[in-house]
Amino acid sequence: MPIQLSRQRGISLIVTLLITVLLSLLALYGAGVLVLDTRSAGNDYRYREAMNAGESGIEQGISLLNANRKRIDENGFDADNDGTVEAGTGDADVDGTIEPLGGEWTEQWTTCTSTAAPCLPIRSGDRTNWQYLTINSALTSQPGAGGFELYLLTPTNGGSSRLVYNIVALGYSADSIAASPTTVTIKQGAYFYPLLLGNVKTPIAAASNIPLSGNYSIVTNNNGGGTGVAVTAWSGNTISTGGSFARCYKEEFDDNGGTCPSDSDLLKYVGPETCDDDLCGNDPNFPADLFKFLFGVTAPNYQLIKDQATVLADCSTLDENSSGLIWVTGSCNLPNNDVGSVGDPVLLVVEGGIQANGTYNFYGLIYLFKYPAPGTMPTILFNGNYHVHGGVFVHNTLTLTLNGSFVLEYDQDVLANLKNSPSGRALARIPGSWSDVQLPL
Repeated sequence: MPIQLSRQRGISLIVTLLITVLLSLLALYGAGVLVLDTRSAGNDYRYREAMNAGESGIEQGISLLNANRKRIDENGFDADNDGTVEAGTGDADVDGTIEPLGGEWTEQWTTCTSTAAPCLPIRSGDRTNWQYLTINSALTSQPGAGGFELYLLTPTNGGSSRLVYNIVALGYSADSIAASPTTVTIKQGAYFYPLLLGNVKTPIAAASNIPLSGNYSIVTNNNGGGTGVAVTAWSGNTISTGGSFARCYKEEFDDNGGTCPSDSDLLKYVGPETCDDDLCGNDPNFPADLFKFLFGVTAPNYQLIKDQATVLADCSTLDENSSGLIWVTGSCNLPNNDVGSVGDPVLLVVEGGIQANGTYNFYGLIYLFKYPAPGTMPTILFNGNYHVHGGVFVHNTLTLTLNGSFVLEYDQDVLANLKNSPSGRALARIPGSWSDVQLPL
């Protein structure tokens, strides 16, 4: 019996040891699994943190691009808004200081290389066709919530230059801002589309009668109705003439020292069948909604366009640096200086009347618009040697008074730039262009 008890005690000890070993192994395995789960959860948290930081960078990039559209050109970013692009970094918020963390902007475009970090989201074979600006370095999205580097890319040449962009944000988690590898890179494509959709092919147009009388010159569009088909005025109603106003071709205007000759060949012009020579009144093809013709949005929905504009109470602050869509909620007395330029003209929407005096120039399109229609007709009054390069459109009825040596000149270059310049466009995201990738520097 003692021998049997001794054997039983030995077996129990062995079983106990085996169970202890198995439990220890299970504990070690469980600890390993817990460590892996913790690491996985930590990695996932840091990835999401970096993703959020990168998304914050993209949104800020969209806002910066939209706000600075007038200061970005083929040379780079005009940080101090003095009309030139300097080398090096710039003061983007024009507060008198260059911010820390690498400067606010690099002002000149840098051509992409195959290994440049902001260019890696671009397909390798196309990278050298793009260039980039460093908007900022290691910015913080929120305190302790990661950071990002932000870049702006655009094609180096072609019709899309200055109009198509990639915004690239390199996002970091909060605990790796100082480390070399990035956690995530996000790319968002954006483009500027023209606010002015309708083709302006005449110096003056109105849905109502256009009373052409006074002493002034209108320079026609030689090809307003097609090749060789001149259009000087366009209306869905009548066009009445009187006084000593003159109209002529651009070549005649230039050859005659800046005035229309009284014997202009335009007066001998026989126009299309639906119009009376170059004064195209009662045109059945005149748009029922002139606002929709110009902007692609019906007049009752004008707020969609107004939201894209610089809104002013009057025109007193306009000057040669003004450009893009400007919406004036009252009457407009144009100041005694030039407004806009050939390269950056103005699309001026005025809810009241407009007048100008003196020897100055306006570059762009003037559009008198008020919805619903006002009780009193808007008044256009131009005196002296004022010169409009572009056109004048009127949505409702009007009172037109043009005197002196005033010139209304159809300017094809100005109107083309009005559609093609970023300052006359709205910004939108390119559908399907968002992407995120994990890339080392």
